[in-house]
Amino acid sequence: MTPPFPYFGETMAVLAAFIFSWTSVFFTTAGQRLGVTNVNLLRLPGATVCLGLTHYALTGRIWPADLAFADQAWIGASGIIGLAIGDSALFRAFTLVGPRRSMTMMALAPVFTVFTAWGMLDERLSPLAFLGIALAIGGVMLATLGKDQGGGRFRGLPPEALRKGLLLALVGSAGQGLGSTLAKLGMAGTGEGIDALGATLVRLAWATVAYWLVIAPRLSPATVRRQLSDRRGLLALGIAILMGPFISVWCSLIAVKHTDTGVAQVLLSMVPVFVIVPAWVVYRDRPSRLSLLGVLVAIGGGAVLFLR
Repeated sequence: MTPPFPYFGETMAVLAAFIFSWTSVFFTTAGQRLGVTNVNLLRLPGATVCLGLTHYALTGRIWPADLAFADQAWIGASGIIGLAIGDSALFRAFTLVGPRRSMTMMALAPVFTVFTAWGMLDERLSPLAFLGIALAIGGVMLATLGKDQGGGRFRGLPPEALRKGLLLALVGSAGQGLGSTLAKLGMAGTGEGIDALGATLVRLAWATVAYWLVIAPRLSPATVRRQLSDRRGLLALGIAILMGPFISVWCSLIAVKHTDTGVAQVLLSMVPVFVIVPAWVVYRDRPSRLSLLGVLVAIGGGAVLFLR
């Protein structure tokens, strides 16, 4: 299909990053009002249904066809690690240190992707790749360890809360990086290949089943019902599910299809920059100049990694 206008893929990548930056704010609100566990219990199956219906509308099938179980297991494992474990840690970080600081740590995801791909896929690291890794790590350290007291609700956090939140965001970043590598293993193993939409559906479905099997039996139904009575929290969660796992993911797939993958990934990694505006507007969490510089350096490192 011919793109409707020049730089269509690049435009969709920027749009996806912009949408997800606002999605993180809605997930933060939902997590604060409903609890992070309840958010994940609803987020994963909600997103699975949205993508499943989209997959059916486009292919006539509710599930990807001719997908070997071994390949599905790799893709499913990537969903468990990246979406069930990693995103759960990230959403908890949202409620502790806010979306701005949390998404800054996510700038390290390309670093984890490169290192895990090096070990598992035998992808070689060039000197330029090491430069990108150094820039990404240095930028994140500059952004998170500088004199950034935050603002609004997330201003002047206790050191222990700040450390815990940043560590959880780091777990989310590592989950995304390792999850991407495992997904690539599964997608590369298929004979005819599987499209990104189908792979995303498999990841979400496996993550949903794993999370519910582990977490749901430990919850009190009465407590969950009481927590889910918050209508504003449910509204925030509903908007976040539609904007993030559905619309933003869909825009990112269009971007990857219509431009170079490396270019798309660099533009998609602009979320830590875009999230500054909604975090400032909603939570009055204004970054320091040093933190902003650190974010830009970290994103520059990610760009070097993807475009090396």
